[in-house]
Amino acid sequence: MEFKLFKNIKLVAFALLLPFAPANAEKLSLGVSGGLSFADVGDYAGDVAQAIANATGNTTTYSYDRATWGGRLFADYEIGSGLSIEAGYFLTGDIDISYSIPGATASEAFSGSGIDFAAKYRISEESLYVKAGMHSSTLNYASSITIGGTTVNLGTIETEGSGGLFGVGYLISEEEDGSSSYVGYDLYASVGGVDDADFGYLYYGVSF
Repeated sequence: MEFKLFKNIKLVAFALLLPFAPANAEKLSLGVSGGLSFADVGDYAGDVAQAIANATGNTTTYSYDRATWGGRLFADYEIGSGLSIEAGYFLTGDIDISYSIPGATASEAFSGSGIDFAAKYRISEESLYVKAGMHSSTLNYASSITIGGTTVNLGTIETEGSGGLFGVGYLISEEEDGSSSYVGYDLYASVGGVDDADFGYLYYGVSF
């Protein structure tokens, strides 16, 4: 059952990537990666803290997570001469933000998910690679926050949009059966189409 599921996923990935690859494409592989997703939400948290202060009349302080977990599934279509095309799905955990006024505390969370598409180039057939492309993604965050009995409207709970994707990585190993392992860092700019909602993704992955 698991083998059949894997085979069906690989066929779907092949069908999605085939229109973008020339006739001499050599290899399709599937991969999975996991690691840490970083997001600097300081400017946003500062704006929300000010909104809370305006609504409650109290000085508001805030703190937030610097990172959460991240994961990605992808298909890679090797064209040749170090060039390949990737299509993937990524998902992050919550970046938690806490706000405090005298006698009360409240929290909210940021998270992102979406699909990406990029060209990846293995430099001079060595272990170092770079990639660049685009993503279509969703940014999830609270539409309002209630603290000390006061509800403050924060805007949209879910924003969809696109942005750029840039990455660099290093191939750790490459086996005769076609499997490989690697480490890397990707930057997803403007997740959900929101300016300054940039997520960095530091990962370890395997492909087969």
